[in-house]
Amino acid sequence: EVFRRVQAAITGSVPSDFLEFIEAADEGIRVIADAHLEWLAVKGLPLCIQKDVSRIPVTPGNLFVDQVSAKPYTHLSVSDFSEILVLSALKNEDPISKFFDIALDGFAPHFAEKVTVRTVRVKNKFDLIDTLNSFEGAMVVFDGHGGHQPGKAATLQLLEESVNIWELQAERPRIPPIVVLSACDTHAADRNHASTANGFLSAGAKTVLGSVFPIDAMEAASFVARLVYRIAEFVPRAHKMFNRSLTWMEVMGGMIRMQLLTDFCRRLERDGHIDRNVYKLAHLHGNMSINTGQDSPFEDVIAFLMEHDVDEKLAKRVLRLATANSTAISYLQMGRPETIIVHPDEGHAKAGKQAS
Repeated sequence: EVFRRVQAAITGSVPSDFLEFIEAADEGIRVIADAHLEWLAVKGLPLCIQKDVSRIPVTPGNLFVDQVSAKPYTHLSVSDFSEILVLSALKNEDPISKFFDIALDGFAPHFAEKVTVRTVRVKNKFDLIDTLNSFEGAMVVFDGHGGHQPGKAATLQLLEESVNIWELQAERPRIPPIVVLSACDTHAADRNHASTANGFLSAGAKTVLGSVFPIDAMEAASFVARLVYRIAEFVPRAHKMFNRSLTWMEVMGGMIRMQLLTDFCRRLERDGHIDRNVYKLAHLHGNMSINTGQDSPFEDVIAFLMEHDVDEKLAKRVLRLATANSTAISYLQMGRPETIIVHPDEGHAKAGKQAS
């Protein structure tokens, strides 16, 4: 109910003709605002679910000017993701410290031959800087706790100390183009502009996946493991299917929709509306709809459920509940993910030869 009221207030602040323009958009949407317009209702679902969405923050002003200006494209190939760095900042006694290992081990059979996930435990600021400088890959993931007290800069808790990412700029560490923050409040909706996500953008990241609210640790770990699997398996197949390269905005946008699909199907099964067999079929149907770029994948899933004796109104009500409780609506694509192009390895090599 709280989510519904907030979403209604956001939607009511946007002119109706502008909503029609957004609904008709074929490609991604760039939000230039500090307001959480990602929850804007578009055909019954948040904008961040219906479209591929990125955000450029308006404050601080220097970051805004930098992010809104023309950006050179970053060209990556699938092999640039052959090693992914996980910065682990959880103590052994922390109840959530094993969730990443469990999730990655579960998906490892699907990506182990293509992607190596290297985990480094970071004790302090100097550890963090040294680890970043030694890593030459395209994506880094932070696994730990985040915080943002009102009126202060946000921090990430390392093993021995908390660190303010804004303070790293003087050290000029190498920041990969893609940063995934699997931590709470890395771009909190009701704090100041000195968020961790903004800090990484200021330090040189091209795009940062931040969190508006606290996120469930187990679901966050699963999200990252599935993202690695998506990079290893879906991206090469999508290259062949669409006969083109992909933007990182597309890759992450689809991942966020996949998270909601899982939460939706799980809630239907948990509440006894579908059995395990229908769960698997519905999930597969939704996967295909999302990954083939259908305009309204959740409408497709609901139509499929109706064919399996699930009432339409009930399915839509459960989808609204699943959306309001899903970590999918807490994630934000910050910065300029549309300027990161992921090419197939062979095609990228040919493009490089032609350019040289």
